[in-house]
Amino acid sequence: MLFTLILIITVVSSIATFLLLFGDSPSFRNTPIHKLRNGLLSVSKDLFQFYIWLDDKTNGQLLKILNWIVPLGYTFVVTFCFYLFFRHTVPMLEPIGAFQVFTIYISIALIYVATALGAFSDPGRITSASLQNYKHTPNQLIFFDNKSCSTCKIIKPARSKHCSVCNDCYLLYDHHCVWLNNCIGYYNYRWFMLFLVANINMLGYGGWLCHAALTPVLWNKITSTTEANKITGIFLILCSIFIVITVLFTGLHLRYVYLGVTTNELDKWGEIDYLVGLEVLFKISPSINGESYVEKASFDGRPVYISLNDERVLIDESNINNYNLLPVQSVETDIINVYDKGFWQNLIDRVFV
Repeated sequence: MLFTLILIITVVSSIATFLLLFGDSPSFRNTPIHKLRNGLLSVSKDLFQFYIWLDDKTNGQLLKILNWIVPLGYTFVVTFCFYLFFRHTVPMLEPIGAFQVFTIYISIALIYVATALGAFSDPGRITSASLQNYKHTPNQLIFFDNKSCSTCKIIKPARSKHCSVCNDCYLLYDHHCVWLNNCIGYYNYRWFMLFLVANINMLGYGGWLCHAALTPVLWNKITSTTEANKITGIFLILCSIFIVITVLFTGLHLRYVYLGVTTNELDKWGEIDYLVGLEVLFKISPSINGESYVEKASFDGRPVYISLNDERVLIDESNINNYNLLPVQSVETDIINVYDKGFWQNLIDRVFV
């Protein structure tokens, strides 16, 4: 009964994860998958508002407790599955070699180590010490000088962000990971990637072992009345489903590394792309207060060019002849991402800090 309940929760959560991660992609727009994602987001927003209300009533203590439900639940489910694996699947593999036993234990240990490192490591909280080796500077396009955090009341360096869940500002902020109940940032992105790799290894190797245990008559063994066959067959199905989701999610992050962006920066670059689509983003020379890009707007029916930083009017009809204005037609070709140093260097900078 307990295993069936865990199976149902696992399948439902995997479907929800898939919808949230990929349901908004262009290929799914205006399809039932996209509509299901919007419905899930609507329900999530209602639940989140109720959650905020409860948290306010408990002076913020409920938030700290509930945030650990997902990582603790993940650890419990994985541990329970390991127990069933050793009890039912491993005997079906006998005789099993010493190297295979060693690989199984290493894979299991890697899961716990990666989870602990990801959950309890410092993402890069902004302090005077953490800023000493931080080399990212404002690009005056999506990050600007002297931007302060309204909550922490500190100057935020480029590529940093305040996390409303952790209530702190972090360097090179990527996202808040609910599976680890920790932010992913400058100092622990490597442990987050290790967590993903550890899960891919567990699912891939575990699925292969389950398949080997059920060979040669796979389907007949899965549907047989033997408890070991059923449990091993369910493991094989779960591994097959979750490894696809985990590989896709890992590939998504590797693509962000390739592009030289973080998950948090996608929306910022999306806003720039939106301005390019409206044909209102211009590159100017010489620059004004370090800003090389302006947005075309209208003031009293007259065209003006405003700052992307604070929307101040930088260029109007009184000084427009002093500047060369070049329309930006493509984010990919007309804008240089100073944070993109090529895939391998990006990966080294993110993983080997």
